[in-house]
Amino acid sequence: MGTLRAKNVLLVAVIVLILLGGWYLYGPSGGNLTSLKEANFAQFTAQFDDGTNGERVLILVSPT
Repeated sequence: MGTLRAKNVLLVAVIVLILLGGWYLYGPSGGNLTSLKEANFAQFTAQFDDGTNGERVLILVSPT
C-alpha cells in the first residue's frame, strides 16, 4: 500500500509542476515568447530597449 501511495503522490507532484510551469509561461504575466529571426530582430530590439518596467528576461535555447 505504501508504494502505491508514494507513486500517486509523485504523479500529483509532477502534474502540479507541469501546470505551474505552463501558468508561469502562458499565464497573466507570461506569454511573450518570441522566436528570433532576421525578419523580426529589429522589432524585438526596439521593444526590448523601450521596456519601461525595468525587468527583462532573455532565454536563448540552441539545439546543439
